[in-house]
Amino acid sequence: MTADRPADEAPWRLGGLLRQGEGGAVLSAGAAYFFLLCGYYMLRSLREAFALEVGRESIATLFYVASAVMAFVLPIYWFVVARLPRRLMFPVIYSAVAVLFAGLAIAMSAQPDSRLLPAVYWVAVTSLNLFIVSVFWSVMVDAWRSVAARRVFGFIAAGGSAGAIAGPFLTAVFVERSGTTVIILVAVGFLLTAAVFGHRAQAAEARSEGQDPAARLALPVGGRATDDLKRLLTSPYLLAIAGIVVLGQVIGGFMYQEQAKFVEGAFFGLESRAALFAKIDLATSVLSLFFQAVVVGWLASRGGLRAALGAVPVILVGSFLLLALAPIGAVLIATQVLRRAVDYGLFKPTREMLFTVLNPESKFKSKSLIDTLLQRGGDSLSQLIYPLVAGFGLAGIAWVLAGVSLAMLVIALWLAAVFARREDANGLR
Repeated sequence: MTADRPADEAPWRLGGLLRQGEGGAVLSAGAAYFFLLCGYYMLRSLREAFALEVGRESIATLFYVASAVMAFVLPIYWFVVARLPRRLMFPVIYSAVAVLFAGLAIAMSAQPDSRLLPAVYWVAVTSLNLFIVSVFWSVMVDAWRSVAARRVFGFIAAGGSAGAIAGPFLTAVFVERSGTTVIILVAVGFLLTAAVFGHRAQAAEARSEGQDPAARLALPVGGRATDDLKRLLTSPYLLAIAGIVVLGQVIGGFMYQEQAKFVEGAFFGLESRAALFAKIDLATSVLSLFFQAVVVGWLASRGGLRAALGAVPVILVGSFLLLALAPIGAVLIATQVLRRAVDYGLFKPTREMLFTVLNPESKFKSKSLIDTLLQRGGDSLSQLIYPLVAGFGLAGIAWVLAGVSLAMLVIALWLAAVFARREDANGLR
């Protein structure tokens, strides 16, 4: 829970956004996010290829199953997080995920012709990717206050984008010569490394505040899941966050279907498709890194959360208008890259800042509900709605998504205003 350092202390580096004493915690957090997203993006590139192995007609069903799995896992997480000391959050959860994917890698190697195992893999990645990222950011928003978050979250997220560049690069270079099993096992190793650096970041941030890391990290979050569910349902602020997240997932779900339709007709074979998706991920991550390292900290610290959060739907509107006017495959892929880069590079870190003015239970539980079950629910909603608009063609769908982006803009501006009032009320500015 870092506060701004006194004015007479010189800025640590990077344009004055990082203060003296914050370096160790920020670097450790950035390293943790690097290894987390490096491993995840290695798994993700394979996920897209495995989806086409199962069959494009099954994509909607896979989304529904992933939502159901998330609904099953989330109460277990709430039960664990209420009792688990903060210092064990990363090692316990990330180790469980690592064991799952190592087992899947071995099983798929033994049964290469199975269609069930690729489906299980797709559901596992889709269900748990949001979960492990949500756990990471829950710990981060628990550690830093909102005023510091505006300065440091961009740098931490940039570490993730660097990992998101390295992961697809490794997959694109090695998957065709090493095979999918090796890629998955290397990704598992990166997830475990992320747990080590994540724990270091927690301890370093506690020390920077003059706290005893052992004492602070021994504390569980506590509380009951039912209490926090009630808080979510009765809080306009949390409901608005949920709303903007669901709208973003609807956009992503429509684009996922259009991308799959294009790739299925233009590329053939598991490895060639995996290599293509890895290149798309690589381009997305490079652009995300630019947003995180250059744009987020500058925009949020100087223009406030209103400017940083509101910029996201404005960019989306412009990109979808371009796609509506030029509905071809190359523009589709470019729009998908920009959309995902804005999502990961700008929307994700600014959205996390919204949680810094909430209590610890909401940071871990309401946040996890929004980041996982509701986000996957948005995916399922997009698959239910997509058949209603699929007949519009790519241009028509782009017009629809431009309208959805405008709705996101309205919610984003309201959230930024409420966030500012909460900061003032809590004396955080």
